[in-house]
Amino acid sequence: MIPLQLPQIITAIGGLGTAAFGLVESTKALGSGVNHIGLKGIKAAVIPLLPAGAPVAGVAVYALPQDKILATLEANWLNGTDLDSQKSIAKSLIKLNLSAGNAAEVAAATGVDPVVLTAVATSIAAGAPLTPAQSDVYARFDLAVTALLDEAYQRSDQAYRNGMKAFAMLVSVVLALAGGYMLHTTGSWGEDLAESLLVGLLATPLAPIAKDLSTALATAVNTLQLVKK
Repeated sequence: MIPLQLPQIITAIGGLGTAAFGLVESTKALGSGVNHIGLKGIKAAVIPLLPAGAPVAGVAVYALPQDKILATLEANWLNGTDLDSQKSIAKSLIKLNLSAGNAAEVAAATGVDPVVLTAVATSIAAGAPLTPAQSDVYARFDLAVTALLDEAYQRSDQAYRNGMKAFAMLVSVVLALAGGYMLHTTGSWGEDLAESLLVGLLATPLAPIAKDLSTALATAVNTLQLVKK
């Protein structure tokens, strides 16, 4: 009977994984750290691009404080804003924060000419047109910021997804062990323990494909039954 019951078993295990994912998702409303996974990597990439810098006499500075920019990026991350939109917002805020006072530090973080980038920042603040050389450096700066942000957000997104899977697997194992304990009656607990652990470990990876896999197995079993007849 085990082969015939296998599709139902897979569906049930996948259901446990789905429930575990749902429980992990629900903890976000409690202010848990689950939705903060990956945020540290974004801040580590962005902070070097947001130095305060020293004020320059006669040059106006139009920028948000670093803590406000980081708070904005954090809000977008926690709210699950589209990844491309998050990168675009981060780049815009970084470019807005560029000034003659911090251009040298930003240039060091992005690998462009600090003198020319300082001149670019001064021209932007004064509303003056950029020279061809300045435009070239500013374009290189833009590409460097784009690359740094893309790496940071992609890695952070991967860390978030892996973290969610790990927490969901932990929850599914706990639920499976609790279920195995409640169903245990007599004899050694070791066999039930091993079975519960196996179910808990399989639940998370099976959750996204459980329905398709169980349907495919059921179809295969029915097909073989017809062939044997």
